[in-house]
Amino acid sequence: MRRFVSTGLVIMLLIGAWQALIIGLSIPAYLAPTPKAVAIAAIENARILLGQTALTLGAAGLGLLISTAFATLFALLFTVSRKAAQTAMPLLLVFRSAPVAAVAPLITLFVGRGLGTGVVVVTIVSFFPLMINLVRGLASADRAALELMHVYGAGTVKQIRYVRIPFALPYFFTGLRIAGASAILGAMLSEWITGARGLGKLILDSGEMRETELLWAAVLTSVLCALSVFAATSWAEQRTLRWKHSSLSVS
Repeated sequence: MRRFVSTGLVIMLLIGAWQALIIGLSIPAYLAPTPKAVAIAAIENARILLGQTALTLGAAGLGLLISTAFATLFALLFTVSRKAAQTAMPLLLVFRSAPVAAVAPLITLFVGRGLGTGVVVVTIVSFFPLMINLVRGLASADRAALELMHVYGAGTVKQIRYVRIPFALPYFFTGLRIAGASAILGAMLSEWITGARGLGKLILDSGEMRETELLWAAVLTSVLCALSVFAATSWAEQRTLRWKHSSLSVS
């Protein structure tokens, strides 16, 4: 309850500062509308905002799910085989260095405009932070625990399951928080480039039509989506890692 109250106070202060800046600097409405005007536009266009948000979140969620699967697979492979890591890591770095804005039109040629391009772009954007954190997490396993598993004859699979994965979970959630915010941005980027429906396309269309209030409402909706993903990931981390906090309190 204290956290909700403090968050509400911060939001109210930000809205008050927004209103004060517009009044104090005499900013015209076509540049920055008042919070009340943005709220009215959001209510009047609630159906449009919800529909476009669902499309963006769908592409972001599906791409994030695919990138998580690939990141987990590569991280486990690199943990088991050092040669695989030395061979594939430079290729992955080159792949990550390619600008997504330049690659997106090529992706459109293969998968077409729409959900497919958004999913591929989100997968590319969110894959690397997930994989890097998973590799670090799997490598951070306690050496004494690994040696004990080895003494009792546990194979590589059991060592990964019972030792490395539990130690890698905090790193995984850290990467997931970063990738979640990047997934929203990646989905919107693909919509800007390909013209597919979603929050990104709505922002472009609102700007071209000079519908400033709807433009700001769409931007704030995208921010709320990113914050919601961050909050959901933090909540999932607290629920999943409750065993770790309880063991620390016992010790």
